[in-house]
Amino acid sequence: MDYDTFRLAVALADTGDLGKAGARAGGIGKRTVTARIAQLERRIGALLFDHSGKTVRLTPAGEAFVGEARLALAASERAERLARAVAGRPDTIAIGVAAGALFGPLRDIAEDPAWAEAGLAPEIHDLQAADQLQALADGRLVLGFLSPPFAATPRLEHRIVAASKWSAAVPQADAHLRKTVSLANLARKPLVMLDRALAPLVHDGLIGAFRATGADPHVAQSAREWPSVLAMVALGLGSALVPSVIAKRLTVDGATILPLAEAADLPPWTTACAWMPQPPGSRAAEAIALVKKRLG
Repeated sequence: MDYDTFRLAVALADTGDLGKAGARAGGIGKRTVTARIAQLERRIGALLFDHSGKTVRLTPAGEAFVGEARLALAASERAERLARAVAGRPDTIAIGVAAGALFGPLRDIAEDPAWAEAGLAPEIHDLQAADQLQALADGRLVLGFLSPPFAATPRLEHRIVAASKWSAAVPQADAHLRKTVSLANLARKPLVMLDRALAPLVHDGLIGAFRATGADPHVAQSAREWPSVLAMVALGLGSALVPSVIAKRLTVDGATILPLAEAADLPPWTTACAWMPQPPGSRAAEAIALVKKRLG
């Protein structure tokens, strides 16, 4: 008897609904669920489920079967984990990242020893927000780290995992003996900014803050990644505002990081962690649980 049948029987016992059980067992339809359960009952020679009520219920024979099925599934998963542990091959969890998440909250999560203890390893995919949302919906990603706002997706769950203030990045030649920089100082010189398409609300908010100083800001360069922003600053192509959490961890020769006088008045750079519900007991569900625990 294959483990997919065990999983389907356990899912039907847990949900009491043919449609929900099929979705949990891999996205199969009600008719397929009904046919496979009937085939299982013929093989065993006993009715396992009672379909007479509003919800599907276990019969006494079904309770005995599902109890053992749960043990069998747990044993099979434990056997896989032990084999991978002995072989030194942890289960990979596909994680999407965008716009600097590698330098912020994802780094804190990936360094959590609980991942290694659980036999899990992050598999990083550098994707923009829209691509992450599609990959999460398709099941190609387990977790995604992206900057709000993003399009609502059915069943998608998310939490804000970081909210960073801003620091100023200026060419080393312009730093001189300054201890801080103001928006007015920056607005009078060429600017390097993250591409507006990656975070339009934040981009427009920063431009509005520059204009509030009475200056007409000039965006001389745009980039798709924060390391590229800092690299352009280091080349003397302009100054930039960079999330402090990234500026703290990303050093580029030739770019000097200084505190921003108005940092507390600007909207923060936020990062969210997003995921789709996963089958209980799966490695994907375990990874999500570890992240949620880490986030508190």
